[in-house]
Amino acid sequence: MQKISKTIMHVWISAVSLGAFVFSWALLVHSPKPAPLIAPAPKTASAGLTGQTQLQPIPSLNDLLNSSSRQSQRSSQGTFNFQSQPRLRTRGS
Repeated sequence: MQKISKTIMHVWISAVSLGAFVFSWALLVHSPKPAPLIAPAPKTASAGLTGQTQLQPIPSLNDLLNSSSRQSQRSSQGTFNFQSQPRLRTRGS
């Protein structure tokens, strides 16, 4: 008797879970769509590339290596002034 009631309970929980899933899916499908966060720009044929911002070209690997070597040369020429911060010392508890 107990095995039958467990089986019925498992079937009931599975059926209710499946029904809730299908109901929620149908509810979400038929809900109104949200408004976009940013309004789309008006599309005009005369705008072309003049209305868009121009992006800077991507630097090559050689440019990056040359700029990093120049920066390391500059930093090695400068003097550094390291000031240590005082430590809090406790004498135990």
